[in-house]
Amino acid sequence: MRVLLSALLLTIAAAAQRPAIDPPTFLDSGVDGPTVMVVGGVHGDEPAGFRAARQIAGWTPVRGRLVVLPRANAPALEAGTRTADGGADLNRAFGDEDFASDPLAHALWSVVEEIAPDVLLDLHEGAGFAASGKSVGNSIQHAGTEVSARLAKLGCDAASEDLEDEQHQVVARPTLVAGSLARAAHQRLGADALLVIGHEQGKLATRTRRLRLAVHAMLVELGVVAHPPRVFEPNDERLLAVALFDDAGASGKGPGRLETLLDAEHGFVLRRVCGADVREGALSAFDVAIFPGGSGSGQAKALAEGGREAVREFVGGGGGYVGICAGAYLAANNYTWSLKITDADVIDREHWARGRGQVELEWATAQRGALGAPARGDVLYANGPLYAPSGDDQLPDFEVLAWYRGEIRKNEAPEGVMLDTPAVVSGRFGAGTVVCSSPHPEQTTGMDQVVRALVLRAAGAR
Repeated sequence: MRVLLSALLLTIAAAAQRPAIDPPTFLDSGVDGPTVMVVGGVHGDEPAGFRAARQIAGWTPVRGRLVVLPRANAPALEAGTRTADGGADLNRAFGDEDFASDPLAHALWSVVEEIAPDVLLDLHEGAGFAASGKSVGNSIQHAGTEVSARLAKLGCDAASEDLEDEQHQVVARPTLVAGSLARAAHQRLGADALLVIGHEQGKLATRTRRLRLAVHAMLVELGVVAHPPRVFEPNDERLLAVALFDDAGASGKGPGRLETLLDAEHGFVLRRVCGADVREGALSAFDVAIFPGGSGSGQAKALAEGGREAVREFVGGGGGYVGICAGAYLAANNYTWSLKITDADVIDREHWARGRGQVELEWATAQRGALGAPARGDVLYANGPLYAPSGDDQLPDFEVLAWYRGEIRKNEAPEGVMLDTPAVVSGRFGAGTVVCSSPHPEQTTGMDQVVRALVLRAAGAR
């Protein structure tokens, strides 16, 4: 059973004249067992904690209750700052007798006190590596109880599974930061409390995954969940579920812009995934996968052979694929590392670094209405692939949605090669639809609706 505790929170906030916080998700298995509360977003500049908690909020408990509060400090998360409006550190605000110095701490504590969890897991990110004696990154602080120590050990093992450097391993520490929510929950409520702290460097999807794996290992030990550590569980059929690849080879402003464009207000729900997630089958929960700008070969390497095959199976089985710049390289048919899901070869490969700038596109007449595209217009280009039909009998011909009517030819690129080549194409691979854009409409003013329309095209029947 899934219940939002909005009425409870609003009642608490109104009665005490304190700020309302985002309501947690309350998951009750209906089977007797522990109450576990997972908190994320206490610090607004630690986004992996919020994202991991949001993923966990889609899990299904088989025993006890799982209460998840992904955005404990929503104003700070929205600002991307440690605290909201220059206020006090929320994770040092729980040392006073009544937390009177911080209204937000008052509101958060009222919720925790009402839920009275047996176990509280507070998700954070930190600098440095605790294993090397520097700061608190990649550590799990615990209350020192038998239960919390055991959970910390399991969480450390799970989160360290792909870390070869011993100095980067996640380590357990039998202490809780003074003034922290976890320490207050242990001292005042007797909860087995833990601070699960990742490392603030690296791709966001990978950082989020590490926290998610740690929490999953603990919940399995407690008997609360029995399923794998899922990235995403769709719970609103009205929203198109989009996976955004966020690993080595994905870079630039594109991912952030795509998160802004593909939001619930416009009918989308987007989650970032890394190569390991893809290899473990995470795409099965999504309708469309987007591979953004960066490096096509870098993304292929991050996926590894197993991930590349997983993408092919996803698209072949009816999933949508959107490749932008590097993602278009990745989808091509003539690299040893490419996915080979579109009947397009990249030409003039030796001059791939043609430069960056605005290039004029002409959109196909038949597509303008459906895509909301102008007849002609400039779009940002940044070393995207130049396509030509590969003539592969095993792949359907692609359809051109837009052509280049201008060109960039820096770094001794020959004149005329780019002109009149396909800029945006669409094709089929198995039961799925592939849409590839050599330029960057997601980073071009006025192209917001075109980007959404391209993603919807890739979704097809989904």
